[in-house]
Amino acid sequence: MMRCFSGIFAIFFTIYSFGSAHHQPAVFIEQTEIIGSLHENKKVELFLGLPFAEPPLGDLRWERPNAWIPNSTIKIVAKEFKPACFQNQRIVNWYKRLIKDFGGDPKTFDIPEFSEDCLYLNLWRPTGPKKDLPVIVYIHGGSNKAGWSYEPNYLGHNIASQDFILISIPYRLGVFGFFSHPEVESPNLALFDQLLALEWIQKYVSFFGGDPSNVTLIGESAGAGGISHLIASPLSKNLFHRAVHQSGGSSFTYPTSSSGVKALADRFSKSFEDPSIKGLKNLSADQVLKVSENVYADHYFNYVIDGLSIEQSLSEAFENGNIQNVDLIVGTNNDEWSLYFDGNVDVGLWLDQEVSQEKKAKLLELLVNIEDPVRKMNLLITAKNFVCPSLFMARKLRENGNETWVYQFNRVRDGKLAKKFGAFHGAELPYVFNTHDDWLPTNEVDIDLTLAIQSYWLSFAKTGNPNDKVSPLWPVYEAINDPSLVLDAKIFSRQHESSDICRIMELF
Repeated sequence: MMRCFSGIFAIFFTIYSFGSAHHQPAVFIEQTEIIGSLHENKKVELFLGLPFAEPPLGDLRWERPNAWIPNSTIKIVAKEFKPACFQNQRIVNWYKRLIKDFGGDPKTFDIPEFSEDCLYLNLWRPTGPKKDLPVIVYIHGGSNKAGWSYEPNYLGHNIASQDFILISIPYRLGVFGFFSHPEVESPNLALFDQLLALEWIQKYVSFFGGDPSNVTLIGESAGAGGISHLIASPLSKNLFHRAVHQSGGSSFTYPTSSSGVKALADRFSKSFEDPSIKGLKNLSADQVLKVSENVYADHYFNYVIDGLSIEQSLSEAFENGNIQNVDLIVGTNNDEWSLYFDGNVDVGLWLDQEVSQEKKAKLLELLVNIEDPVRKMNLLITAKNFVCPSLFMARKLRENGNETWVYQFNRVRDGKLAKKFGAFHGAELPYVFNTHDDWLPTNEVDIDLTLAIQSYWLSFAKTGNPNDKVSPLWPVYEAINDPSLVLDAKIFSRQHESSDICRIMELF
């Protein structure tokens, strides 16, 4: 009788515990207990601020990251986001400007704490029994100077609730993550951060119910640039299995030279009394950032050939087939440069600087029916920096035996303010995560498009094919006719509208 009562009590306690608002999900990684929290929707559990590396502080600044090791004496309370990696105000100002331009209050934007102690990932998973769930890993953008893994549009609860594990990862930024000092083993510290996060996932995601043999990367802008370098890196083999590359490509168009970054690193180091790496490690993070903002003011931080993580330029690696065997969704937005025009548009001058006179004449003839010079310039810059590299990646991965799908995101939200920017850089992100900001005009068209985009992205992450027999058919990419899926109020496939621009420019 007593044994029966105890069994009933145990069942009652389990039901009460998992149904209670005070339920605290817990996971053991070997002997380390990790305590998470329950999302307000009760469908998702959160584990925020999970360490995957030792903090790159003091003597570990500008070193390749050391892996986090489980420790039986430590309990990790993973209920809050950790600080974002040390950075300038670029992304903060980007959000505030966009919120203001859309008629919102920029004061409502929450600014995180910034610190060098930032190598922590975030994990969302569905409640209930979990085993062999597909894993999605998000890599944020921000020009490799700024950004963080838990910006408002990157929160993973709406994806995790559909039986996925969503993990967002950080990486060191600016001169902290890209530094070509002669005493630094590799300048690609940010890439090593990403590699180590992926290694953590391979080792430990199964403890959370994830399938380490089914990992999909999603990245936007500089995060997509990270993905293209991971595809080309010899160190990433078997760390992921497919990828979604959103609005990236400038790394192909403007590769960073090793000699150039070495000269900048030398100038930066000699700005201080002791230019040795030991002396530079003794500086405060504020000192490092302040001087780097001056020295690297016009520099785009990016990965370079180091003989370790990157052995060839991206173009060479993809051209020669020295890339990882992964399937790919790749695409761009219709107006990638709309947020960055200063009001002065000279299409002719831009073409003079970019192409031969013969190509200039062909491009002007191709675009003769586009009267708005801003739209014409936007189309050209979007093609050069985003579309043409994306089509090149799709083609080369297909030649490598993989399957690829190309999209073009064209949705412009309702209202005069929205039409000012069109389908701007980053506009697709709230649709991917279903995290539409309050200040963005969102209607039924946007909700339907969100459902469609998520069906494509999540089906791809789960099965390797974006087609789920519900949304319109997305044809696999073939170089013969450059098919792309247009994501808008209506979804349809056609030859990419910038294909001819890319052929004339002969970039790749």
